[in-house]
Amino acid sequence: MKFYRPLLKLSPRGTTIFFLVIATFATLFVLYFGFIESYSYVKTTAVITELSYEEDESDDSKKKILPKVNYKVGEKEYNVFLKSVMTSPFKEKKIGTEIKIEYNPANPSEAIEDSSEFSICMLIIGLVCIAIPTYSLLKNRKKRKLLVNHYPKAIFGASRKCSEERKLYFVTDLGTIKGTCHIEDADRKILYEAVSTKFSLLADSEMEFVDHILNHRTPHLVGKVVTSIHENTNRHMWGPNIDIFGNIQPDYSTFDFDGREIWGLLYENGIEIKTNLISLTGITYTIYRDGKEIAQAVNSSKFVHEEDAEKRKIRSKIPNSGFFRITTKEKNLDAIFLTLFAISRTYTITN
Repeated sequence: MKFYRPLLKLSPRGTTIFFLVIATFATLFVLYFGFIESYSYVKTTAVITELSYEEDESDDSKKKILPKVNYKVGEKEYNVFLKSVMTSPFKEKKIGTEIKIEYNPANPSEAIEDSSEFSICMLIIGLVCIAIPTYSLLKNRKKRKLLVNHYPKAIFGASRKCSEERKLYFVTDLGTIKGTCHIEDADRKILYEAVSTKFSLLADSEMEFVDHILNHRTPHLVGKVVTSIHENTNRHMWGPNIDIFGNIQPDYSTFDFDGREIWGLLYENGIEIKTNLISLTGITYTIYRDGKEIAQAVNSSKFVHEEDAEKRKIRSKIPNSGFFRITTKEKNLDAIFLTLFAISRTYTITN
C-alpha cells in the first residue's frame, strides 16, 4: 500500500480537516517555542563574536548558522552559542553586529535569540490558517442543511420524451478551474448549464444548474474531485476510472454533490451507465434511467460539433473527457446533464 493512499480516501471536507489539524499543531509549536518556553527569560543586548555553521537536518543543501554572542549579566560576562528554535530567517547575522537575546535568569549562560516579533507574525499566520478552514467548514455545513431542507424532492424531474431523436452537445469550459459546462444544440444554443456562483478552495463550491428551456435555476454544492480506494469492482457504481475496454478499475475518482457521493447518488436515483469502446479514440456511454435508455453520449475531442472537427482532421481525433456528442429523445435534461457532469469531472483512461 502506497503511503499516500489513506489521504486519498478523505472527502473534500476530510482533506480540509486534515490541513486544519496540521495548521493547529504548527501554531501550537510556535506558541510554545516562541513564547511559553522563554516566558521567564530576561531580554538584553548582545554582540555577535563568532559564527558557526552546521548541517541543517531539514535540508542537506543548507547550513544552519549558530552565532556566538557576548553579553553581560550584572558584573559577569558571558560568551556563549545561542540555541533557539524560533529565529527569523530574514535577519542577516554578521560578526560585530548587535542582536537582542533572552537569557535564563536562573542560569544566565542559557540564552536564545529574541524572536518575539517573528513569533508574533508566525502566530498570526497560524491563527489565520486555522480560522479560514474552520469558517469554511461551518459555513459549508450550514448551506448543506439549507439545501436539504429547501430541496427535499427527487434530484431529477419527470422523464419526458420528444417525438424525434435529437443531437445535442456537452461542452466543458477548459479555460477555468471552476468546472462549468453546458449542453447546447446543433445551432449552439445553450439549453442547460452549470454556472459557478462561488468557487472555494477549501470547501464545496457553489453552483447553479440552469434549465434554459424551463427557465429554472437550482442551487447545488459541488465538492472537489478526490480519488477513492475501491477494492470491490463488482459494486454497482459508475464513477471509477475506466480502461479502454470499459473495465472498472479499483481506484476511481469521485466528488460530493450536495453532501452526497456523486456516483452513489446517481445510482440511488435510478441512473446506470454502460460503456462501449467504439474506437481507440472514444468511448460511448449508454445512460439508463430506471432501466430504460434515455441517451447515448459519445466521447469526442473539444471540437465537439462535427463541422468543427472536419476542419481539424488530426486534433479532432484526440478525445477529451469533458466533451460529448449526445443522441436522445429526452426533453428533460436533468439526469443526462448531471451524469455527464460527473463523468467530465472524474473520468480518466488508465492502463
